[in-house]
Amino acid sequence: MVVARRVIYLLVAVFSLSGCFSTSVEKAALHDRSVSNSRTQIYHVRANDTLYSIGKRFGVSYRRIAARNHLRAPYRIYVGQQLYINRVAPVASNRPVARTIRHVSSTKRRHSSARSSRVKVRHAKPVAKKTQSRSQHRKASASIKGKLLWPVRGTVTSRFGRRGSRMHDGIDIGAKQGTAVHAAASGEVVYSDSRLSGYGKLVIIRHGNNLFTAYAHNQRNLVRKGDKVRAGDVIARVGQTGRATGPHLHFEVRQGSTPVDPLAYLPR
Repeated sequence: MVVARRVIYLLVAVFSLSGCFSTSVEKAALHDRSVSNSRTQIYHVRANDTLYSIGKRFGVSYRRIAARNHLRAPYRIYVGQQLYINRVAPVASNRPVARTIRHVSSTKRRHSSARSSRVKVRHAKPVAKKTQSRSQHRKASASIKGKLLWPVRGTVTSRFGRRGSRMHDGIDIGAKQGTAVHAAASGEVVYSDSRLSGYGKLVIIRHGNNLFTAYAHNQRNLVRKGDKVRAGDVIARVGQTGRATGPHLHFEVRQGSTPVDPLAYLPR
């Protein structure tokens, strides 16, 4: 009962989600070459960038970026400026979707550990099955490394990035009420409910390689927690539930609990 109460509390945690509106956020220009070590990369500042937005984009504290580049408050930067970014452990997001994903991931690890402790080495058949599942997992992970499918047909009305003092952790895709929402990749539904304040009816899918996708403000969710879905399956209908202005899909991609720009994964 105590565990159940904690989970419920986690899911209904209050979160103030800003209204969805159109913004123009340019994609990050990150160069994948080493500077002093394999964890240091170079980023060139774009219009409307701040240290805070850059840090959120790459999962690094803005204070760490400032220290690495010898910047002092008020941390003024200019377009074209070269910044060194140390890609160390990412700053974990504490938003409701991130907390839910962290809970799902930790639960999966506990269950996997419990199952592995019960495996007996002398049995040959389970080993063969495990080898097959690993092969299937590698195949699924490989497909995730490619492009995701667009979850809905429509127009991107708001991009990933900073909105004033807040980060917009996904993209908004405008579409007519009731338009089909598709799974961006194959995976397992780990959340299908409306308990996260601001998101309305929300679906979260876990894919391979610790990648998650989230679909918010749905009119109806057509899948349940535990369902296995294939890329392109209809999982919901576009709506405007939760804190939303007009019918649209709020779509997030997360590597673990860290939000990443969905447009980097979607075909042009």
